[in-house]
Amino acid sequence: MAPRPTARQRVATRRGLGLGAVAVVVVLVAGGVVVGADPLRSLFGAGEEGRGTSSAPPAPGGSASPPVTPSAAGSTPTPVSVAPGAPPSGYRTFADPQGFAIAVPEGYQRATDDQRVFYVSPDGAFRVGIRVKMSVPGGPLGVMRQAHAKGPDTNPGYRAGTVVTTTHHELPAALWEFTWNGFDPAEGPRHTYDLCWDQNGRMYDIWVSAPVDELAAAKRHFDTAVATFVPGVPGSVTP
Repeated sequence: MAPRPTARQRVATRRGLGLGAVAVVVVLVAGGVVVGADPLRSLFGAGEEGRGTSSAPPAPGGSASPPVTPSAAGSTPTPVSVAPGAPPSGYRTFADPQGFAIAVPEGYQRATDDQRVFYVSPDGAFRVGIRVKMSVPGGPLGVMRQAHAKGPDTNPGYRAGTVVTTTHHELPAALWEFTWNGFDPAEGPRHTYDLCWDQNGRMYDIWVSAPVDELAAAKRHFDTAVATFVPGVPGSVTP
């Protein structure tokens, strides 16, 4: 499980944050400019959703996740055609540098930390997360139940959390859904949909986090991401 974010790590994303602000942060990081706190860590938060697929806590003395970083030059996700399951209007299917393919709304930007891949809306309000790890004891249901139990510690204002058994492409899966306050008061209340499943020795996790007043769009983005996700070939599971 990802460690609980410190105040320095909490998301500083605001609804209404323009693409220009995101672009400035990317330029500063790409140019090696140090501006105090890590810009992208402040923008996206090292503890996004406070969940992960590891069944064990960090080793004593371990540090928090490193800053989220933009895709390196030359590794920008490339639009591809995936059939069947072509994305609906307003979405693009990308071949991610980690090896998988997924459809996200047009205009979303890719960012990563050492464990997860994010696709983030230009204003920062919507976050699509993907994590690929080796399978762990307890499977998807055990991992999601553990995340639910730790929800109050990892997600401020955690409430209305549910974990249900389901399937994904006839594979055992678990769906976790909850509402929370966001990592920063200015974010406002948020809702998260999170699907986890095992496939070919790997645990896949896809989630969407969005403002509570945007649930219809959040569910549409979540359903589209899940329906169009194509796992990568066996190999590295790091972003």
